[in-house]
Amino acid sequence: MFVHESGPINGEIILFLHGNGASGAMWRQHFKYLKDFNCLAPDFPGFGKSNQEKWISLEDTADKIIDLIDKSNYKKVNLVGLSLGSGVAFTLLGKRPDLFNHVIIDGAGLQGTPALPLVKIGFYLMEPFLHTEFLIKTIANSIKINPANYSEFRTDMLQMSPSAFRRAFIQALSLKQPQGLENFPGSVLFVCGEKELAGVKKSNQILANLMPHAASRIAPKVGHGWLAEKPELHYRMVEAWLTDKPLPSELINNLCEDNK
Repeated sequence: MFVHESGPINGEIILFLHGNGASGAMWRQHFKYLKDFNCLAPDFPGFGKSNQEKWISLEDTADKIIDLIDKSNYKKVNLVGLSLGSGVAFTLLGKRPDLFNHVIIDGAGLQGTPALPLVKIGFYLMEPFLHTEFLIKTIANSIKINPANYSEFRTDMLQMSPSAFRRAFIQALSLKQPQGLENFPGSVLFVCGEKELAGVKKSNQILANLMPHAASRIAPKVGHGWLAEKPELHYRMVEAWLTDKPLPSELINNLCEDNK
């Protein structure tokens, strides 16, 4: 599994986990902002420079990352996941909570998807067209990719395996709460855009209440891919959470209607 790396080798480690269709390269601007950290961003199997490896499951990808951490003899690792990467992050916390310190889970929930059978059909139909310019542009527009970053986004989409995209997406939507998550001793921030699915916001609020050292925040006026819309806010949020500083004031407390 290919790993993008930046920063001082002896620095505190951040492990960045990319979204579906992307690669570890999506975190390059975070690397520049967080230059005092040792930043690592793997390309999942089937994506980026790991595209010749077969995507099997969230569990298999988590096992590969755990093997990477164990072999490298890293100390406690900070973890930042986005979308599919957050699904992998949930899986990692269920498997080896002892490896992680501060965690950010962005744009993923554990409430399930009632329309999952229809979603599966939709992705089977979409798969043959994932490398077409029309669909790449459609996906880029849906998550508000900045035109200046479109070329990099397009490269990632063309590199990835369409079957990996489909399988990973469906598996992430099917993810259940890992056993023992409520006992994780580290600090966890659950975050998403204000226009994110209601189920994700509700899941984040429930999990934040369940876990001993957790919080849930919402980025205002943005959707699932809010990192692309407000990158500077995302950089500041990551730095603040990982250094135990107050979160940016722009972020809103996540209070679901059922819990107000």
